Amino acid sequence: MSESADAAETNGRDLGGCPVVHLDVSPPLEAGSYWRQADELREIGPALFNTMGPGYWMFTGHEQVRDIYQQPEIFSSESITPWEPEPAYRFVPTQLDPPEHGKYRRLLSRWFSPGAVNAAEPMMRDICRRLVAEIAPRGGCDFVSEFAIRYPTEVFLAVLGVPASDADHFVPWVEDFFRGFGGDPDQQQAMLDGLNGIREYWAAAVAERRGETRPRDGDLASHLLHSTVDDHPLTDTEVLDILQVLVLAGLDTTRGQLGYLFRHLAADPGDRRGLIDEPALIPSTVEESLRLFTIIFGDGRKVTRDTEFHGCPLKQGDMVYGLVSSANRDPRVYDRAGEFVLDRKGNNHFGFAAGPHRCLGAHLARREMKVAVEEWLRAIPDFRVATAEPLRERGGGSMMTLLRLPLAWETAS
Repeated sequence: MSESADAAETNGRDLGGCPVVHLDVSPPLEAGSYWRQADELREIGPALFNTMGPGYWMFTGHEQVRDIYQQPEIFSSESITPWEPEPAYRFVPTQLDPPEHGKYRRLLSRWFSPGAVNAAEPMMRDICRRLVAEIAPRGGCDFVSEFAIRYPTEVFLAVLGVPASDADHFVPWVEDFFRGFGGDPDQQQAMLDGLNGIREYWAAAVAERRGETRPRDGDLASHLLHSTVDDHPLTDTEVLDILQVLVLAGLDTTRGQLGYLFRHLAADPGDRRGLIDEPALIPSTVEESLRLFTIIFGDGRKVTRDTEFHGCPLKQGDMVYGLVSSANRDPRVYDRAGEFVLDRKGNNHFGFAAGPHRCLGAHLARREMKVAVEEWLRAIPDFRVATAEPLRERGGGSMMTLLRLPLAWETAS
């Protein structure tokens, strides 16, 4: 990251005195690097202008990020990646604004409601126990590839009503997509390959269900084919858009959060023992992981009209980037903001965003993480990071995740 004030880099536009930086958020770095960058950016100022790519505003404080989320009439979700103001893809309902956004979201709400998550927990726990039982006798694993992606993928597919065994297909497609989604120009073909694989899978599923007179019980694709918006049936394109974005949002996110949480537990035996001795702390531990180990470096929005926002003269068509990782570690809001506090109270974080686009799958993700901690600690109470080499994380332009997390433990031989 470099600071700059060259007017040529900002096309001579009025920045209202905001500092100028040049920051590429796409490259993989040593784990934790993007959170450190977020802290540094917040201390430079609550608002900055990044000259990377087409140029975009960055807002670093908790207050600014909150206000971006709560004003969709000014900050549109038409584009959610500030380096790509005219994206070639369209995620439904993610890239729709109110009131259209709510119409599509309501079709999905019952699938991810607290009641639906409660009903899914036995299935979730069975999948988790099976995977942990397979791993435990080995005395070690790469947590990321052998558990953190496999477990939420199988759970999510089961929730959608498709065979959990199809995780073998979805895992590489999701990996391909997020390699390019973060802005790396060398990985754009991988991103398209991932998107095409997911879409072709769902196209075949939709074709199989086409013409059925009643929706299949517990099958989301079938449910969408029998749903309407404004009294009109969904088009195939809309159905595929919805199913595609659900997979991308539901698999990689939980994988990323689990990786960072278990890295912490592997490195901090005191916190690990605290959870074993007092399992009631696991829910607050999950929330603290979502706050401190936020996998979303920032969230992009497109400005709908000229306006002044926290002292910055925004123009229609500008892109803004709310630095979620910075907001969630803002010492002006959180006591001991840079520490992991197992029993933190009033943890009002943006790990699931906020406003009308607050994560639809928040209840499911929380429960998946809680079950994972419970079942893993029951079978493998003591474990450690099994390498002295620095761990690496995917670039902050996408959803961050550890590229690998080798763990080791003693077996009862």
